[in-house]
Formats: sequence, structure tokens, C-alpha cells
Amino acid sequence: MVKSLDKKWKELLFAASGFGPNFLMVLMGAYYSDAVNPAGLSGNVNGQTIVGNICLVVPALFSVLMILGKVFDGVIDIPFAAITDNLSTKWGRRRPPIAICFIPMVVSFAFCWWPIFGTDSSVQLANSIWFFFWALIFFASYTMCLIAFYGSLSNVCEDESQRLRVSSFKSFFDTISYCLVYALVPLIIQGIYNGTGMGIDKFVFMSLPLMGTMLIPLFLIKEGEKYGYPENNGQKTQEKIKLTESFKITFKNKIFRNWLVVNCCSFFGLQMFLVAMNAMILGGMGFNGAEMALVNTCAFAPVPIMLYLFRKVKEKKGIRFTYQTCLLTFALAILSFFFASTYVCGTNNKMIQYIIGCVGGVMGSWSIGAFFMMPYMIPAQISSVEEKLTNKNHSAMYFAAQAFTTSIVGAIASYGVYDILKNIFVTKSFSFTWAKATETASAIEVAGQNLNVGTGELFNFGVMIVPFIVAIMCIVGFIFAFKMPKEYTPECVAKELKKYDESLDISQITDEPETKKDKGEIVFVQVALSILSGFIFGFIWTAFLFKSIDKLTEKKRTLLYWILGCIIPFAGIFVLISQFKAVEGKLSAKYVVLSVITGLVLPILPCNIVSLAVLQSRVNKKLNSAQ
Repeated sequence: MVKSLDKKWKELLFAASGFGPNFLMVLMGAYYSDAVNPAGLSGNVNGQTIVGNICLVVPALFSVLMILGKVFDGVIDIPFAAITDNLSTKWGRRRPPIAICFIPMVVSFAFCWWPIFGTDSSVQLANSIWFFFWALIFFASYTMCLIAFYGSLSNVCEDESQRLRVSSFKSFFDTISYCLVYALVPLIIQGIYNGTGMGIDKFVFMSLPLMGTMLIPLFLIKEGEKYGYPENNGQKTQEKIKLTESFKITFKNKIFRNWLVVNCCSFFGLQMFLVAMNAMILGGMGFNGAEMALVNTCAFAPVPIMLYLFRKVKEKKGIRFTYQTCLLTFALAILSFFFASTYVCGTNNKMIQYIIGCVGGVMGSWSIGAFFMMPYMIPAQISSVEEKLTNKNHSAMYFAAQAFTTSIVGAIASYGVYDILKNIFVTKSFSFTWAKATETASAIEVAGQNLNVGTGELFNFGVMIVPFIVAIMCIVGFIFAFKMPKEYTPECVAKELKKYDESLDISQITDEPETKKDKGEIVFVQVALSILSGFIFGFIWTAFLFKSIDKLTEKKRTLLYWILGCIIPFAGIFVLISQFKAVEGKLSAKYVVLSVITGLVLPILPCNIVSLAVLQSRVNKKLNSAQ
């Protein structure tokens, strides 16, 4: 395979390849469980279910089936990786699997959201089997496409610096995915912009064309008969590896195994957090879509800058130490969801909830970028060094092994733990009950009937306990991380590999010194990504907030104020003062002082989280009183 990423724009475009499928997979992880079984939403469905409060599946059976589906998703990674590592066609080995599996991936994902048998309780079993069948097809086709794409990463890049840069770009697009799912989607499906929600299933169908990004590698990967590689009839020869041998080499690699253990701990916590975030914010904290966007903007907006700081700390303290700080920080950040819940704060302390949620979100942003970047960088780095030392390329198997283990722990976290726990409700006097939604009552209403209490006295136990489970898993990962090497540079990886195979000649592996040009490019990339990924969702939140103010005041100034506040530095001060006046009906000194001080400290409006949060709270109060 030719090192085809010879232009910076190609690096960015290549990194964007998995954006569409990953976005829809994140969407599925975040909304699918609650869309078909809304117990965790406590009756506050807000367009996030397929059919109101109706449970479309048999809860316990569906949980078991989806665990089996995720296990299947993990298991097939192994043979699929062997196929794409050893495939030899005139079109290459990575491109054909992507081309073949693309259409099944799109079609099966759509059918996962279509309850073809109806919505009556009598067809819950049929729906459970239907969803499970199409989930299997989707997991298989999605896996084949992504494994082939990831497998090419170690070969299309020239060196460690380029791999790190592409991994950063990939992390950027992952950030975009999560921001869209957790900050923008709630606004769209709840209809905050135009007063008409579209429903999560309709949004899914509208988003299907994004899957087309998966076709990008077909044009960027240069392989096949024309380039003489990997068909062994041209530029170089390379030993093919059988499935069993590839599997054995991968899992015997101790440096990789140590990373897998840590990654599984962090992924368990991250996956549980992501699948439960919807319910924790909307149900546990009692927020609406706009307030959810506020918390998630705080979490995702700083991610690219945090990646830059991650790199700076890594240079001084090593990648292991830096990643350990991410695990501990995330453990603390996730607890903010409990302390900002209505169980702790009550229902009339929104400002305290905003502060706790925003602070927790900013803390979590330090970890989120690393959680995105590390799973791409480490397997690619290990497989690249191994190929140079042994002339054996089975890079897809490393990603497959990683996906296999994370699929297992992800299934346990999502469907084995959270999906069961969210059907348990508790009172402050610690009375517990199991409940599921019926055709006439939500799950929390059924729970109230079981315990003979009002729904206002009930809390979802599963939603409450998630932050503590996630924090524990992060701490466990922190402890196991001491077995990781301090760095994953080519020279460090080579030395680690030699510990377990003395016959390896590692003299040819050296670290390339980072030039000032490289550092300058990285700084530019991180600043640019901050503007493109993080701040853009501040822009989105601001647009929806200003639209709400227009609705409240019956004026149409959204576009003008948005341009002034989001594009022109310091203009946001005057925009906010004007908006406060429009909402309150008069100009209050405290809002002027707030707008000026925060506007000077945070000149770009979407970063001015403090003033925007206060303005959002005032708008919410006015809108609620008007209803």
C-alpha cells in the first residue's frame, strides 16, 4: 500500500471517513435503548422515543438479545480482521470489504429503528427479535467497514508524527459526532427551534446519507494490482498471516494486552456514561433539550484545546501519567451528574444544577479527547513498529482485538447493567420497585402504583447509580495503567517488544525528533479544531437561545445578533446586554456587570458560558410562566 496521505487535506479527509457511521453508532448507543424502552426517561420522553411512552420490546429479553448482539459484534471482529489483513484482489485488500458492506450497513441500520410489527404489547416479542436480527446485520457490516478502514491507518501514514496528526483529526471528528448527538440532537427532536419535534426515529432516517463518508477510503487508499501491494507482485513482498497465528501474536503482545485492560476499564465507564447520559440529564437532572445542550457544550467545546494540553503534559510527564490524570478527572467529573440531580438539588435550584453540570462538563473535557485519540493511536503505533521488525502486517487484528474486548464490556455496561437497572425505582426512604411502561402508563407511574406514592417522590435508581459505577471503573483503570509503558514512541514500543522476543533487531527503530514546524502545525491544528468542533456547538446553542428570545419577544433578530455575538469579538457584550433587556423588559445593573465582566474575560460569545447560562435560565422561566 502506497503512503497515500501526501497532502494535509488528504489527512483531514481520510480522518473524516468514519464520521457518518460513527455518528450513527453513537446515536444508537445514546438513544436506542431508551427509544424502544423509555423506562429511564421517567415519563419525560421529549421526542426521544419511537412511540411516546410505549415500550416496544420485552425489556429483559431485549437486554439479553442486545448483549448477545454486542458479543457477536466483538467476536466477528477477529475473523473479519484476518480477512482484510490477508485479502488479495486486483482492487486491494482494504477497499473491497468497504464497498461490499456499505449498502447492508445503511439498510440494516434503518430497519433497527422501524417497528414493523406495530406498537401493541402483544407484538413486543416479535419486535425484540426483529430489532435483534437487523442489529446483527448492522454490527457485522459496520464492523467490516471500520476494521478495513482502521487497518489501513498504519500503512497510509508515513511516520509517527503523521499518525498522531491523523489520530488528532480522527478525534476531532469523533468530537463532532458526540457534540451533535448530545448537544444538537436534543434540540432538534424536542422541537425547541420551531416548536415541533420530529422524533428520534425520523431524525435517524434523515441522517442516513451521512453514512456516505465511509466511501472516502475507496478513493484515498492506493492499493491493488496497480501498485503491486499487497498482492506480492510489485513493490515489496510481505508474509501473510493465518487467523490463528495473527490472533496468537496479537494477544501474546504484552504491551498491547496491558493497554487492553486499561482501555476496557475506561470504555466500560465511558459506554455506561454515554448510554445513560440522556436519562441522567433529562430524567435525573430534569433538564430540557436546551439545558442539555448547555451541559454538553461545556463538556465538548474545550476538547481540542484539551488535546493540545494533553500533548504538552505528555511531553513532560509521559503518556501513561497523562492518561492516568484523564481517568481520575473523569471519575470526579461524572459524579457531578449525581450531585446536580433533582435527588440532591431538588426541583427549584436550576442555577446550582447549571454550575455543577458545567464545571463537571469542563473537567470531563480533559478526558474525552484522550478517550477518543488513544484507541486509534496505540494499536496503529504498535502494529507499525511490529511490521518494521517482523515484516508481518496484521494491523487490522489489533483494532479487531480492541473492538472485541470493548464490545464485550460495552454490552455488559449498556445492556447487562444499565438496561436492567433503569427499570428499578427508589424513594428517599429506600423503598425499591421494578417497573416497565405499559400502553396506558409510563414506567415511573407504574412504579408509583406499586409503592403507592406519587411520581414526584420517585427516582430512577439506575440513573442515580451510574456515576458511581463509572467512577469506580475509572479508578480501576488508573491502577492497571501502571503496567503500561511510560511512552509509545517507536523506540519505546520496539524495546518493549524485544523484552518478549530477544531475536528482534531493534537497532533500525529510532524516534524521529520533532521539528519546530511539526510543533507549529500541531498548535495550528488544535486551535483550528477548537473553533471548528468545540465552539461551533456554542454557536448552535446561541442560535437556539436567541430564537427562543425572538419567540418570547415576538421579534426577529436572531440572525443579526448571532452574527454580531459569535463572529465579532467583544460584540457579544452588547448583544447579551440587549438580550437581557429584551427578556426582562428593563435593563438591570447586575446583568450589565455580568455581561461586561464575562465578555471581557471570554470574548468569543459561545465561550461565555456564565452569561449564557444565566440568560438561558431567565428565558426558561419566562417561557414556562407563559405556558
